[in-house]
Amino acid sequence: MTSIIRFLTLAALVVGSLSITALAQTSTVIPDSDAPLHIGQNATVEGVVVAVSTSKRGNTFINFGGVYPNQTFTGWVPAGTPLASDSSIHLLQGKKIKITGLIELYRGKPEIRILSRDQITEE
Repeated sequence: MTSIIRFLTLAALVVGSLSITALAQTSTVIPDSDAPLHIGQNATVEGVVVAVSTSKRGNTFINFGGVYPNQTFTGWVPAGTPLASDSSIHLLQGKKIKITGLIELYRGKPEIRILSRDQITEE
């Protein structure tokens, strides 16, 4: 009896995780200029990368729609994460890409924190 309960619990966990993955893959795709309308939502923001920069503290910023502080949207790669030291991030400048994650507001501008390369899709 205990084996059956364990099996059913494991099966429920697997099905639940597949559902979450499917949800993440089907998130809403919005242009970078519409990101302010989706604060607090999980979405995919798409647009052309205008500038990629790394701060003195090691944070990397992927800006759409303009150069800081006039950007429409930012993908933020926090310092200390493996992706922050990935020099290929700078090759995104000028390319149309999508960034998926939770849209948050920082100093009046929408951004998504990027912790994994799979949050970024090149077109």
